[in-house]
Amino acid sequence: MESGKARGEKFNKIDSGGYRISEVDRFLKKVAVNIYKGARDLLSDELEAVRFAITKRTGYSPKEVDEHLDFLERTYGKVGISKPGTKSSGRSSFSREGSEAKKSQNTISVIESKKLRKLTPPIVDGVGYVRDEVDQFLSTVADSLERFESVQGKNLDELRADQYKAKSGEKPLLAGDQVRYALFAVSENGGYDMIGVDAAVNRLAEALDYHWSRTS
Repeated sequence: MESGKARGEKFNKIDSGGYRISEVDRFLKKVAVNIYKGARDLLSDELEAVRFAITKRTGYSPKEVDEHLDFLERTYGKVGISKPGTKSSGRSSFSREGSEAKKSQNTISVIESKKLRKLTPPIVDGVGYVRDEVDQFLSTVADSLERFESVQGKNLDELRADQYKAKSGEKPLLAGDQVRYALFAVSENGGYDMIGVDAAVNRLAEALDYHWSRTS
């Protein structure tokens, strides 16, 4: 199986209860890179550990994604880890039944700009995201979070309403989807751990979603 096929697999979409599309697409791109590089051990570990968020919006069919990744694990995984006929592993990062509780918990523990500015993703020696590019991205997200954190009530409404007005020295406020669908260049000579960065990106997108929807 070629790396292009791993990256280009098509899945049916469902209206609710599917895997978040951006997470699956991002992960399959990493799979394709590792297949191309022949990084079998790394690929096997990632296939075993990966989890996806369940979304209330349009998402990929979990059954189809799980079956495809199970096939990749059987094909490229470590010997003895996965066998033909193994039941789909269910790679959701939280259950459908517990999604509302999880969402509530995330809202309470939303990441803050101060903590984000101190965040340093894990560094790997092999294939990873370009560090300078990720650092700049995290700094930009922190700027938006800091502006949201500084206002409440009426001022919060005004901040959101004025996002498209050009103001000297101020950058536009980022929205969750702008963060969620961010892409980074990949280096073959070391960089930030892609799984760690992707996990941070998802948390940051949820933090911005929270600020855009909060009432106080």
